[in-house]
Amino acid sequence: MTEDPPKRRTLSLKPGVQVTRPLGPQPLTPLRADKPGRPPRAPRPESPPKTVERPTHGWKCKPCGAFFDPPAEGPDDEVVRCPDCNARIGVAGDFRQTPPPARLRARPMRH
Repeated sequence: MTEDPPKRRTLSLKPGVQVTRPLGPQPLTPLRADKPGRPPRAPRPESPPKTVERPTHGWKCKPCGAFFDPPAEGPDDEVVRCPDCNARIGVAGDFRQTPPPARLRARPMRH
């Protein structure tokens, strides 16, 4: 019982179309073949190590975490707002006290 199964008919999309290439998987080609006459790319130069710069601002907003500097001059009853989230942080006079009161919605940054 070595009978081979019957051969299946080859299907085509349109009747009467001549197949000009063999059907089946195509041979693999490299993803990035160098073009003839083109020199290979030079390696990238090493970038200098990145340094993390600490913020030079003196305060950090508790609600959003943005850094800011309160006004150094002006009236003590001036309202200070966060430049990013516009939250009311406190009044300018509270930022000038040493130590700052606990009611401020900002914390001083360590330098």
